[in-house]
Amino acid sequence: MSIAIYHFSVKIVSRSAGASCVAKAAYIAGEKIKNERDRVTHDYRRKHEVVHKEILLPAGAPEQFRERAVLWNAAEKKETRKNSQTARSIDAALPRELSRDEQIDLVRNFVAQNFTSKGMCADFTIHDKQDGNPHVHILLTTRRVDADGFTTKDRSWNDRAMLEQWRASWADWCNHKLYFVSDERIDHRSYADQGIDKIPTVHLGAGACAIEKKGKKTDRGLLNLQIEIENTSNALTSMRQEMENNRKFISEQKEQHCQEYFGCSLSEICHVIEKDDYISYLAEEMRKRNENTLLAKIDDDRTRMTIAKRNTEMLDKIMDEMHNASVYVHEHKLYPSGWSNIMRTYNELRQQEEQEKQKSEPTPAEPKKDKPAKSTGLRHH
Repeated sequence: MSIAIYHFSVKIVSRSAGASCVAKAAYIAGEKIKNERDRVTHDYRRKHEVVHKEILLPAGAPEQFRERAVLWNAAEKKETRKNSQTARSIDAALPRELSRDEQIDLVRNFVAQNFTSKGMCADFTIHDKQDGNPHVHILLTTRRVDADGFTTKDRSWNDRAMLEQWRASWADWCNHKLYFVSDERIDHRSYADQGIDKIPTVHLGAGACAIEKKGKKTDRGLLNLQIEIENTSNALTSMRQEMENNRKFISEQKEQHCQEYFGCSLSEICHVIEKDDYISYLAEEMRKRNENTLLAKIDDDRTRMTIAKRNTEMLDKIMDEMHNASVYVHEHKLYPSGWSNIMRTYNELRQQEEQEKQKSEPTPAEPKKDKPAKSTGLRHH
């Protein structure tokens, strides 16, 4: 399962920063709206990336709030202080694997569960420049609302725990939609919380993105490039370590299988199979099991092999063990040092055994040939 890009940021629209919710609403919706409080008209009708916009209201809200200019001018008028917070703005990346209808349904469900059900009015707009970065802007009111309009502010909406709940809910809804169309998933947690050794990149923002698309570099773009290089280096280091761990694991598994098969430790197995003179080893084993033989006095390997073959039961057992070991080694691709010498000796033993069998078998008698008839010396005329 791969991890898709997660982006979900929340900001406050505040007069102290020179912002107004009317201007923000006009910008994200690509509309022309006049701010009745300061008589300033905000015209963003030249924005072409707007592909869907919609206002969702809580139960009991005035129906006229479905008109964008009415809703946000009412929110602006309700605030009287010069540093008032007039709205809350959310920007979130939409999964590009989803169709447009699925993206819209995703936003509707998320807004209904987290905002309108709690008493907020929500104005959302989907932007898509066909550059692989579809996203949604959600503008939320900061006051509760009834049939007469806005009432008191709900300070619980500012809690840090509420923000974390929104972030988690967005990930859940995205993954719910992705489940039916893709293996991609998103995770709202930071890399540190996920246990991922990776440095997060910084969000470029609309201004920096526009500059980068023109082929120019920005400080944020260069910083992200540096972060990507460092993350790639760290990923390669982790990959090399993982490969080494896998190699050790495979080696340990081979050792375990080998020990289970032969019934002794790997050191004992290697002590046996790495002997250069395997015939001498076989003779020594036979000497241990049959002290009456005189193998100790014999130096010639071929003679030693011939005498060893007299112990038929012992040799058959050794040959069987060698055959089983050969099959196991080839199946598990476990080739210890000296294996070629061992197999050469094994093949020589088999060849000698075949020769001995042929010698011991009786030679078939040749078929009798009919003797030619004796000539009588008579001629036929």
